[in-house]
Amino acid sequence: MKAALRIAVPLVGAGLDRITHASLVEGLAPLDLAARAEVGLNLVGGETGLTVADLLRPHT
Repeated sequence: MKAALRIAVPLVGAGLDRITHASLVEGLAPLDLAARAEVGLNLVGGETGLTVADLLRPHT
């Protein structure tokens, strides 16, 4: 249990950081950010040739 918490805490913090950054910089609501992530994950491995690592690159 302690190991799981040790791993989970930084991941939760990173997720909250992404949500806050999207809200402050792009004016994006949390649900809109989740929708963007879902669309991106649906595109992985298809005709687009995207990989999961491509989703980590900044949006332009």
